[in-house]
Parts: sequence; C-alpha cells; structure tokens
Amino acid sequence: MYKKMFETQSQWGEKQVPADEVFRGFATELGLDVAAWEEAYNAPATLDRIEEDVADGTALGVQGTPTFFVNGKQIEIKTYADLGAAIKNALGEQQ
Repeated sequence: MYKKMFETQSQWGEKQVPADEVFRGFATELGLDVAAWEEAYNAPATLDRIEEDVADGTALGVQGTPTFFVNGKQIEIKTYADLGAAIKNALGEQQ
C-alpha cells in the first residue's frame, strides 16, 4: 500500500478533500483484506500516530510528504531507486 501511495501521490496529494475513497480503492485493487484495512484506517491509534508524525515533521522543518532523511540529513528523491542510491552512498561513507 505504501508503494502505491508513493507512486500515485501526484494524483491525490494536492487535493483539498479527503482521499478515503482513493485509499479504499487501492486496498481493493491490491487485494488487501478491506475489512481489516478499514478497521486499521479508522482506529484512534492511527490518528494518534499521524499526529505524532506531523509533530515530528514540523520539528524537523518538513514542509511536505514524502520527505526522507538518511543519517539525519534530508534528501530529495523522486523514485525508490533514488532512495536506494542515497542509502548505499551513506553506507559507503561510513566504511
């Protein structure tokens, strides 16, 4: 699900309306247990986690998502390959 959300963010991320139906559609499309997905999506713990993440991001100066950090440094990526390259580069610097 996270990969689908990342890959399609440009389609739903800038809209000023809830994306519940979009995400539900992703769950169905991916063959997830939609009842279990609904339960997790609507759980108070999910909202708590999101609020914690927003607070953490705000403290770090994050202005949008997705935002990635490697070794405490914010990086700009456009693809999963970019993220992999940044991690490999960071690992190489540590050796």
